[in-house]
Amino acid sequence: MDDGEIYFGERMVQSVPPGERGVGMVFQNHALWPALSVRDNVGYPLKLRGSSSLERRRRVEELLTTLRIDSLADSRPETLTPAQSLRVALARAIAPEPEVLILDEPLAGVEPRRREEAWDEIRRLRAELGLTTLYLTSNVGEALARAERLAVMDLGRILQAGEPQELYNHPLDVFVARLLGPTNLLQGQVDGNGDYTVGEPRKEVVVRTPVGRLVARATFPGLSAATPVTISIRPESLTLGPGVPVDSNRFPATIERIIFHGGSREVMLRGPGDWPVTAVVFQSRSAQLREGQTVTLSVAPEHVTLLMGKFAVAGGH
Repeated sequence: MDDGEIYFGERMVQSVPPGERGVGMVFQNHALWPALSVRDNVGYPLKLRGSSSLERRRRVEELLTTLRIDSLADSRPETLTPAQSLRVALARAIAPEPEVLILDEPLAGVEPRRREEAWDEIRRLRAELGLTTLYLTSNVGEALARAERLAVMDLGRILQAGEPQELYNHPLDVFVARLLGPTNLLQGQVDGNGDYTVGEPRKEVVVRTPVGRLVARATFPGLSAATPVTISIRPESLTLGPGVPVDSNRFPATIERIIFHGGSREVMLRGPGDWPVTAVVFQSRSAQLREGQTVTLSVAPEHVTLLMGKFAVAGGH
């Protein structure tokens, strides 16, 4: 984006010099200055701010201890592990006591076995400092696991924001639904004889689809008969018979392929209207499933989410 306005609270910050915005930044590659020691990297923002050498020394020593990198004070960046480099970048970012901390994919270069430990460090700092933290990531699993509030953006525009579980379970459109994880998509129309309430969101709505009439949960108002909609059903929300919960949607499907994932199995099926559908089931409850078998699929209305409009690509996988 090259236009618009950015506010921190009531303050618009575009016209404020970078050093006065109160923002701490940790870049994806951590961007430590190679010619400076760890101690001097952490203290450099304070030097730019004009802090006295005594104040600078006190603050740097405090941060090196807090981040448990005091033993690395005289080391150069090229000698650090990725996890150590991240700690130094965090110390440098919070040295000037910013109002906002921005983390741009900070764990991307950290070894997988160290990432949870590194995240615990970020979480601890955030809690101790009471610091508003904006965590930027293209890793959906990481976003769902780390965020207290999650915002999905496309081309610089926020499509939906809220708690991660809310966005995952109740996406507002197809883009959000697909981005946050595998889902089964099915096109349909609001049934004119269905029990729905115009103007009130989150009511049960009856939808005509290629697999039959399904009762779904709407997350937006203003529905009327024959409105085209898309249904989203997460794979883990589907139950494979014979036991079908009361009041659930149900329809037959034939198993085409079963993929073993250890604790779970991914079951690829073909439903009415030649609809491709994926279910995820615990392996302990799916030992009797076989390819070519016809089963009953069921899903509760609260797990059938209505999305406005149509999706571009046919099929749900």
